[in-house]
This record gives sequence, C-alpha cells and structure tokens, in this order.
Amino acid sequence: MNFSAYRITWVELRPTTGYKMTKADANKCGAIVRQVRYHNGYGYKHFASRERALEWLKTHHSLSKVYECRLFTDKQFGMARASTGYAIPFTSKQYSEVFYVG
Repeated sequence: MNFSAYRITWVELRPTTGYKMTKADANKCGAIVRQVRYHNGYGYKHFASRERALEWLKTHHSLSKVYECRLFTDKQFGMARASTGYAIPFTSKQYSEVFYVG
C-alpha cells in the first residue's frame, strides 16, 4: 500500500451537543481527543484511505452523543495552526459533506 499525506484520511468527530467528545465515546470508537490548551476537544480518527473511513462511518456506533463527522487528508491535519485554534482548513466541498454517528 502506498502511503501519502494526500491518501491518508482523517475523520473529525464534532459533538452536536456540548463542546467536547467524551472519553468513553473516544475509547469506544478508538478516536484521539485533542483537549490540550488551545485545542477544540473534538475527536480525530485516521484511516489508510477514504474508502476505509467511509466504511467505518457506515457501521453502527453506540455512542452516548451524536457526532457530526467530516473527512479530510493528513496534509490538511498538518496545516492546522495555533493561530487559528488548530482548526482544520476544510475545503467548501468537505465542509458541506457531513456524516452523523452516534
């Protein structure tokens, strides 16, 4: 498999209620939660390809909250800066393509 910063796909899990992902939900779905100073408290999970990420999103998840999910590349993850509050620079197409789990 060829790994590339443009092929590796991340999923951002934003809670629809509250402001951060719970630790229990993060453990259930294997996500990394950024809760350090200046981070947003959203969950992030990475996959080797977009197809695997979409396959994971379609599976049934029994989480305590409902999460809004967006897909983005590893390159975009690396472009997040402290000056923007570590916000991912989504494209307009990525921002409009939303999936829900939970």
